[in-house]
Amino acid sequence: MSLTGNTSIITLDDGTKAFRKALANAPAEFFALEAAGLRTLGELGARVPKVYEVTDEHLIIEQVQAKAQHEVKSPEYTFGHELAQLHLAGQTAAEPNQTFGTLKGLSHGYLGGAEINLEPTTSLYESLVTNRIIALTRQAVDSGQLDQRALELAEQISPAHLGPAETPTVVHGDLWAGNRLVDDAGASWLIDPSCHWGHREEDIAMMQLFGGFGSAVFDAYDQTFPLAEGWQERIPTYQLVPLLVHVLLFGGGYAAATLRAFEQTLDRQ
Repeated sequence: MSLTGNTSIITLDDGTKAFRKALANAPAEFFALEAAGLRTLGELGARVPKVYEVTDEHLIIEQVQAKAQHEVKSPEYTFGHELAQLHLAGQTAAEPNQTFGTLKGLSHGYLGGAEINLEPTTSLYESLVTNRIIALTRQAVDSGQLDQRALELAEQISPAHLGPAETPTVVHGDLWAGNRLVDDAGASWLIDPSCHWGHREEDIAMMQLFGGFGSAVFDAYDQTFPLAEGWQERIPTYQLVPLLVHVLLFGGGYAAATLRAFEQTLDRQ
């Protein structure tokens, strides 16, 4: 189900211009998740808007003056380096036996307007595959947006398809190009997160789903915090959650791409 809210620029009591997002009857913790994500990313060193106020029905944050990315002279290398540092800081901040799933104090998860299961789990497989990929696939099959074969494929994914085990880190969770703003100084800001404790390849895969990031970003990332061998082949696997959410929110037009990602995942035995 797609959620439609409204946005506006408002003036705070001290004259500061701020950005307000509002949604009447918003689902539980909808704005709390975004606010917690922004604060957590900021604590880990990312450049994010300040959170001024969060309620059940709105979020007020700092207004970031962005410019078209093609006008920015600073190299994409810088953003790749900063993202790698962010993921490394998240792993460093992880507690012993850190669980996968929601940030502390939250119980709900959302990606765009879709609710996703981010219940804390001790394994990446349970969090990513059982609670999200299989669950979302079942929803799409039950609603007629995907064929039953999709669920059969989802249930064949094994822990081996997720790559070597890593310490969980805080991921942005919805890192497509539109959720990265570049200011007049050429500095990158992160907005609209769906933060949780996850695997850093979730962000890397999302960045490649719809384009908008140059090769220098990934080169810089890999030079700063190298990804495990075979990460390129795992991209379709880590794209399954956003693809399934797009199927649920926007219809079967994404069905072919989703089935292709399942097939590419299972081709790696």
